Amino acid sequence: MAIITKIRERAGLAVGIVALSLGLFVVGGDLLTGNSSIFGDKQIVGEINGEDISLKEYQEEVQKLEYDFAVQQNKNPSEQDMMGIREQAWNQLIFEKVFRKQAEEAGVLVSDEEGIDMVQGNNIHSAVKSTFVDPKTQQFDKTLVVNFLRNIDQARPEQKAAWYNFEGKLPNDRLRTKYEALLTKTNYTTTAEAKREYESQTAKVNLDYMFIPFSTIPDSTIKVTDEELQTYLKGHQYKYKSQDTRGIDYVQFMILPSKDDSVYFQQELAEIKDQFKTAENDTAFAKSRSDVQEAYKVFSPNELPKELVSLGDSVRKGDVYGPFLSGSTFTIYKMVDKLNEGSFSAKASHILFKTNGTDDTAKVNAKKRAQDVLARIRKGESFEEMARQFGTDGTKDQGGDLGWFSEGKMVKPFENAVFAFSGKGLLPDVVETDFGYHIVKVTEPKTNLKYKVASIARNIAPGDKTKDDIYRKANEFRAKLTSAEEFENAVKANTTLTKMTAASLMKNSTNVNDIQEAKGLVQWAFQDETKIGDLKLYEFNDRYVVALKTKQTEEGPAKLDDVKDLVKIEVIKAKKADQIFNKLLKNNKAKDFKSMTKDLKAIAAAYGPEAVVNSQSEITFAASTMGDFGYDPVVIGRVYGMKPNESSKPFQAENGVGMVKMTTFNAAPETKDYSSYKTQIDQKYQGRGQYYITEAIKEIAKVKDNRIKYQ
Repeated sequence: MAIITKIRERAGLAVGIVALSLGLFVVGGDLLTGNSSIFGDKQIVGEINGEDISLKEYQEEVQKLEYDFAVQQNKNPSEQDMMGIREQAWNQLIFEKVFRKQAEEAGVLVSDEEGIDMVQGNNIHSAVKSTFVDPKTQQFDKTLVVNFLRNIDQARPEQKAAWYNFEGKLPNDRLRTKYEALLTKTNYTTTAEAKREYESQTAKVNLDYMFIPFSTIPDSTIKVTDEELQTYLKGHQYKYKSQDTRGIDYVQFMILPSKDDSVYFQQELAEIKDQFKTAENDTAFAKSRSDVQEAYKVFSPNELPKELVSLGDSVRKGDVYGPFLSGSTFTIYKMVDKLNEGSFSAKASHILFKTNGTDDTAKVNAKKRAQDVLARIRKGESFEEMARQFGTDGTKDQGGDLGWFSEGKMVKPFENAVFAFSGKGLLPDVVETDFGYHIVKVTEPKTNLKYKVASIARNIAPGDKTKDDIYRKANEFRAKLTSAEEFENAVKANTTLTKMTAASLMKNSTNVNDIQEAKGLVQWAFQDETKIGDLKLYEFNDRYVVALKTKQTEEGPAKLDDVKDLVKIEVIKAKKADQIFNKLLKNNKAKDFKSMTKDLKAIAAAYGPEAVVNSQSEITFAASTMGDFGYDPVVIGRVYGMKPNESSKPFQAENGVGMVKMTTFNAAPETKDYSSYKTQIDQKYQGRGQYYITEAIKEIAKVKDNRIKYQ
């Protein structure tokens, strides 16, 4: 089978797994039928396995899944949901046109008997098990399935349709499972492979090395021509593959509230204060006019909004206060009621003299210091100043203020002392706890007073006039531009604008940097008629965007312009390596590397202070990093190709030029049992099996996805 050959070849980046819809239904709700196509059948959205996929065929698959979603979730799909539905529809087409054919050619089938068995037999599908659960035991109950099927004819039409749709997809999932199992089971790890894995993890080498980082030579001193870059790319084309991407630059005109908008919302709340005060149902009145869900709440004194706290005892039952501005929200509060109920709370300050972990003598001294400071406060010195001077915990900078605290929040001796004190003021003696000795001042005595507060909050939002003004500015900016050069100059001239870049947009990109639901902008960038240098004004919920198309890459071998920066890095590295090689020979007075001394310290000393000499011990073949070399698996491979006491020639590594000398090689201890390493390899390949299979199928299918033009 061609598929097996392809699986062995594939080890690329994941592009996703073919998805199957296996959700069950939720009763009720309006059902979607999907948007009908306004295009003709000749419009092609892609190609799968050499077969053109028409827009009509694709949209029909999308509509089926929209219907499923509506029935299952009892709501219409959002735009975010639709993105997933479209991907699922596309993958379903791949399954039908490629996966099923491959499975059938391999002799993998799902019989009618298996279909029944998955629902009510001995091998029930996991999706069925997760749906028919006894609410008492939270376990699958087969009798629930049987009873449901017995009464299916009495079910509502949408229930029946949802069930039959769900049941019809189970065989597809079983077909995939059987086919993947067939192929993954063909993996076999030999004893030789297990032994090699064991040795790569267990054998160890010790070595000395000399390393000269590329960073010791400034990039600015290296001159690179386009011809050199092109030559390098031609010789390393296998490393550089382009994807189908687009690049744009853009500026944003954010739709933010103006001062007039702020005044509008402030006045709006001020105008309804009297209505709020006389409203019969405070909660209903507040909820119907507030931008936040929590329009009614019971507060302890420590939880009360700071605006009401600042008003102190002047807050009266039935009155409405505000509007208060916090951030971008205006709020008015109505004091519905004040009640004495529930747990107590109090407010206090303290000065802590710590004793935890000290001996008895230290504790006696701490207590005496606390009592001395207490005496000074009684004579009139500032409690807050004493706290800042003598406090030993995080409250000292706040004058010892602990704020409000409720029952159970403080250690018992401290809480008992505060809650037993009547009124406000300084406690007569220090309080001992596990933390030490406390001087305590009660700033608000214990109370179980609760405040019932209704609130109306309005978020300041830009009005129509504000939006129109911002649109006008964006439109005027766009109207003056006819080229990329004019765009650049206009951005530089406008100090309020910042150029943003999205360099590698993919067809399935839904966001552009922080711009949410930007599918329309992505579509514009991918349209055939949109050329590099074209400009477009787009409106989003929170901004207007003027975009300039700057780049276009096609899938296949990369062109120099597409990977120029990456190629330049490698060419600079190679030129730096040549400089280092030449300096090594010159400073060591050698004609070539063979005649150069093998003494790493002598070589480094002759080169200069930029050369580092070091050693590394117990390096395994499975390692990927090494000392100053950093991440460089190739260097590890080079080391394992050497013999004890053998020195390498200077070589170019990933981050510099190096030389290595193996000092000792510690072979893996002899063992006859490689079973655990065989299991490791088996699990690794089985875990990747589904990915490899999907990748191979997509390569066989030669999938071409042009849906971006029509979504």
